[in-house]
Order: sequence, then C-alpha cells, then structure tokens
Amino acid sequence: MDPQAEVNPVWERNLAALRGGQASVASVVIGEAAGVHASAPEVLDDADGLVWSRGRGGDWAATALHGDGKPVLLCSRFDPVAEAGKLVGGIDHAAVPVVAVLGVGLGYHVAALAGAMAGRGRLIVYEPGVERLRAVMRRVDLSRWLGAANVELFVGEVMDAELTRRLEGFAAMLTQGLKVVEHPPTRRLDAARVRHFGAGLTRTLAYCRTNVATALVNAARTYGNLTANLPQYAAGATTQPLLGLASRGGRAVAAVCVSAGPSLVKNIDVLKDPAVRRGVYVIAAQTALRPLLDRGIRPDFVTALDYSAVSRRFYEALPPLPDVTLVAEAKAHPYILDLYPGPVRTTRNGYLDALLGDLARPITPIPQGATVAHLSFYLAVHLGCDPVILIGQDLGFSDGLYYAPGTAIHREWACELNAFNTLEMMEWQRVVRMRGHLRRAEDIHGRPMFTDEQMATYLKQFERDFAKCIEEGGPTVIDATEGGVPKEGTLRSTLADAVREYVHRDAPSVPIAAGPLDPARLGGLDAVLRERIGQVRELAENARETIPILEKMQRHQREPLRMASLFKRLKRHQDEVANRLALAMRLVGELNTMGGFKRARADHAIEHAGEDPYARQRAQLDRDIQNLDWLAQTCDETRRLYEAARGRVTSELKRGSRVAA
Repeated sequence: MDPQAEVNPVWERNLAALRGGQASVASVVIGEAAGVHASAPEVLDDADGLVWSRGRGGDWAATALHGDGKPVLLCSRFDPVAEAGKLVGGIDHAAVPVVAVLGVGLGYHVAALAGAMAGRGRLIVYEPGVERLRAVMRRVDLSRWLGAANVELFVGEVMDAELTRRLEGFAAMLTQGLKVVEHPPTRRLDAARVRHFGAGLTRTLAYCRTNVATALVNAARTYGNLTANLPQYAAGATTQPLLGLASRGGRAVAAVCVSAGPSLVKNIDVLKDPAVRRGVYVIAAQTALRPLLDRGIRPDFVTALDYSAVSRRFYEALPPLPDVTLVAEAKAHPYILDLYPGPVRTTRNGYLDALLGDLARPITPIPQGATVAHLSFYLAVHLGCDPVILIGQDLGFSDGLYYAPGTAIHREWACELNAFNTLEMMEWQRVVRMRGHLRRAEDIHGRPMFTDEQMATYLKQFERDFAKCIEEGGPTVIDATEGGVPKEGTLRSTLADAVREYVHRDAPSVPIAAGPLDPARLGGLDAVLRERIGQVRELAENARETIPILEKMQRHQREPLRMASLFKRLKRHQDEVANRLALAMRLVGELNTMGGFKRARADHAIEHAGEDPYARQRAQLDRDIQNLDWLAQTCDETRRLYEAARGRVTSELKRGSRVAA
C-alpha cells in the first residue's frame, strides 16, 4: 500500500464495528482467512468489480455483473433508501422477533430493518459475496448495524455447524417467529449460495424448535428425575476420576463409541478381537449394550440419559456387570440407576450443585447430550481419547431399518413375529409411522435413504461438536459407521482400518466406583433438602402475597399517591426475594420453563407497545401477575419434588443401616 494514499474513514468505521462484535467474520471480510491482500481495502479503490453512481439524494448506488455478463443493479439508482423501506416495511416486529436477510446489497434495507428493530429481537444477515461486501464497506457506512449487538452476520459459504453454534443461543426467540427477507439482486447474482443458506437456516430452525419443544414438554419430568437421583448424585461416585484417563502412562488411546444403528452389524465383530479390545475404550449407548453382550463383548462404559420410564427395558434381566461402568446424566430416569447391575457414575449437573450448596463436590463438567450417542462422544472427550471412532451411528434408516439386530426392542417384538409379520416388516412400520417427518437423504455411498427431522437435529448437534473439536484442537473424529448419512467434520474409515492405524497400546485400567452410598453425605443431603423445602414454601407465599399488590396497581394507575404506597409494599417483597430467597428463586426459575417462555414472549410484545405510558405499564403488570401465578404453581411442584427426594434419602439411609448390620 502506498504510504501517501489517503486512508478510507468509511472502511475504518465499518471494520471497527465488525471487529467489535464479530471478529471471526471481520477476518474473512478483510481477507485474512483466505490470504487476500492484493488490493488494500483501507484505500478507496475503483477496481472493486462494481460500477458506482449517486442517487438523487446523494446516496451511493452500484451495479454488479452477473455471470452471464448482464448488469445487475444492487439498488435503485434514483432513491435506494425509499426502495429499501418498501422491501422491509411490512414486517410486524411485535409478532416476529427474528428477521433473516439474505443479501446485503448496499445495506440500505438492512439499515432500515436495524432501525425499526432498535436493538430488539435478532437480525440475521447473510451475504454470499465476500468480495462484494468488502467493496460496499469501502463506500457505504454500515457501521451502525454491523456493530449492533442483536445482529448476526454470515458471509460466503456457511456450514450447518456454524449456523447451529451461533443461533442456538436464542432458540426460544427463533421459535416465536422468523421472517425471511430475500434481496432480489443478491438472489440473482448468487442463487445457489442463497438457496444453500436458506436451506441451512430451515434445518437450524427445525433443530431449535425440537430442542425448545423438548425442554417445554419434558421440564417437569426432567427435574423430577434430577431430584429423585439426588441420593446417587450427592453420595455416589462421579465422573471426576475419569478425567484424562486415556492419556495416563503414555499416548492417548482411542475410544470406540457404539450406537445401535442398522450398520452396526457390519463391523461390531471387530471388537471381539482381544488385542483390539484391550487397546481401546468401548463406550456403548444403552441401546447398543445388549447387542455387544450377546456377542461376548463387554464395553468399558454404557451411557444413559433417557428421562422416560420406557428406557428400563434396556436394563431388565441384565447379567451382573461389575466391570462395566454406567455413566449417567442425573436427569436419567431413576429406574436406570436403580436397576443397573454394576458400578454407576454421574456427570456434573449445575442445577443439583446449586441445590446442594456447600455439599456440592468439584466435578469437571461433561456437556449434556441430546442422545446417549452424544453423551458417549462427550465421555470419550472427557477421558482424553484420541481419536474418537463412531460405529453404528447411521442417523438414518439404512436399508429401511431402524435398529441393529439384537436390541432390546427386538426382544419385545419377538412375540408378535410370524410368517406374515417379520422383523424387517416391523422395522419398516416403525420408520413409516413418522412419515410426516421423514426426509430424503444420501448415505455415504451416494445411495438414497430416509432420515427424519429428529435425526437431522441430532446430526446438526454432532456436526457442531465436531467443528468445535477442529477449531479447539480436540480429538480427531472418525466415522467408521460404514453406512448412514455423511457427517461434516469427520474422517471416514472402516473400523478395521481405524483400529489398525490407531491401536498402539493397552488402555489404562478403568477405576471402578465403590458400591454403597456415603451415609454421612446422605445425612447432609437430608438437612439440605429440609432447608430448601422451607425456602421454596416462603417463595410461594411471597408470590401469592404480591399478586394483590399488582392488581391494585392496575386499578389505581393514575393515582400517584396510591401508586407510591403500593410501590413501597412491592419493594419489600422484592427485597425479601433478592436478599433471603435468591437461591430458591433460581432453583424454581429453572423448573418454571413454560413461565419463562411466556414471559419472553410478553416482553417482546411490550417492547413494541405504543407510546402511551399507562398502556405499557398495564401490559407490564399483566405480564408480572401471570408470571407470579406461574411462579407460585411451580413452587408447589418444586416442594413436592423435594419432599419426594427426602423420602428416597430416608430409604437409602435405612438400606445402608441394614447392610451395615
């Protein structure tokens, strides 16, 4: 760059704004990611591939060339600002909290949207042409929206894993309403990329909807399981001693994560080789435990997180498994932990640690999984395994099948089988039962297959995790399923080739968890629960006493003296929660998933309410009354769960005293 050249202040403002909020995108835009430095963008340069002109009001306009050589106007040459207003002016932001714009153009329509949203909601912006965006940033000041906290900018080729990673943090907002706005000139210039991003956004939205719906529907069951498993969590073994186990004494050993997809039958027998078996940790999803045991393969670990009582079928009639450790999330159904005939370790749970207070133990967290297959992968990373080899992870219906042969469900179906109702027929019936959610896909061999919306969601979570491994220098992930859908971020191999390359030494021995629960910690847990029950009862009383105060405020909004008196009474209740009942509020608040969802929706509507201060205040009071009602009901449910947990603690203490006697 010529040191005498004049620095471009527009570029500097744009780049500073982008770096302030989205540094990784800034590096792509200025060319660092691709090594592009030929034309210094700090200097105003006409050789940017666009033909520039000024509109009637002095605003920039520009024309780009399509691949067919025809010019494409990026905006109106006469009044680009008015044109932008027409493109985005019909959006009801009170009903739609998230807007996605496909194509930046010269940014006028994005600026109009950002101004209308005024920092509220979320604005997703996609620009497929990195060079084009760089050229626009040299001429047009985009800094006001580039630096906005509610803007997510994507550029160039965008993988699903990046979409998931950056958008899942506001999944609840996404599910409350999304409006997609396509910039017509961008669609003409980069139709394939715009379609690709739009399809990825659709898949991400489906993923978010699935997760939010699951959280809303299963909240009560999840927290019921958590509190029922408190004795095991507080007084049993944890996953802390397993941290970094794979690299003790030498180079990290591999893990084979076994799922029960149809392709498992292709390579499960490789694990029967004693040399292979000694050189890897075998981590089985609960669905794959029975097929492994039937072949004489005893995994090192089996993972569990299923909240449903139906999962007990995977653990009934199991033989003693003193050398196979169950690693369970504390949200798993208590049947699993009660029935398992071997050592049990639980992963860290933030909710239970908050409940336990000083009784909580330091446990390195393992991410929570959407499925047992995800938990198996996270356990392998926690162990320090490298590589992590996946088998049976079809994430689709390979050959029209749902499960690998020998799973627990096949045993349940056995009594229904006959010459006219084969196992294959029942597998296919299970697949087509969800025909409304089926999707066509290609397997790793390029052949057509079916997957469904739920498995597509699981795939997105896996690909997000694999991308994180690559970014953060985590383990190599090898997809040795030998079937099923392709997975971004993995190396593809057969299991035989993978173990031949990566099995170098025997895996360090797995420390076996002690059996009995610690009676001293059980006694401490009983005292903690007694205290928490009292705090939650007080919180419910506080909420119910506050509701009449808010109702009086609604009636006396326009009476300043009455309102001042009511605000003083309200402040006393608020101070009590903030000072004495903060922990109870946090614990109950986590269980109050539906109340939180409704409050978020009400908050968004209030943000877009009219200018009348009394109308806005009334809407806030309506929201708070509803929220307090939900809070009081959730307090009652929380107290019931804690009392049931105390009953389980008492039973464990009695059982321990009988064993000691």
